[in-house]
Parts: sequence; C-alpha cells; structure tokens
Amino acid sequence: CLSGASEPIAALLGWLVLANSMSDNVYAILFGLVSGMMVIISLKELIPTAHRYDSDDTVVTYSVIAGMAIIALSLVLFKV
Repeated sequence: CLSGASEPIAALLGWLVLANSMSDNVYAILFGLVSGMMVIISLKELIPTAHRYDSDDTVVTYSVIAGMAIIALSLVLFKV
C-alpha cells in the first residue's frame, strides 16, 4: 500500500522544488519523453503479453483498435 503512494509524493516534492524553474518548453519536452516511454512499453511489453494470453485473438486486437479510436476521438474533441 505504501509503495503506491511513493510516486505521487515524489511528484509533489519534485514539483515544489522545480515549479519556479520550469518553463512551458521544459514541460512539453518532459511530456513528450514520458509519452514516448509509455508507447514503447505498450508496444514491446503489454500488447505481446496480451496476445500470449489470448492466443485465439478474440479480444486483444479489437481492444487495441478501440483504444486507439478513443484516444483519437478525445484528441479531436479537445480541439473543439
């Protein structure tokens, strides 16, 4: 239970220390790096593992496509 609380606490401490020295460009670069890490983890670890557990491919491919569609729709709706 305590290990799950370490990330938000560290994030809050990091923000308190660095909030005044961070510009919008630094935030944009950090968000880009983190999102790239998340994409790589998804493509190299999560999706292949899901395919191993769903060898008949009854759910995984449709779920990945649905997730991509939801993300694309949310991006379009945020611009409106």
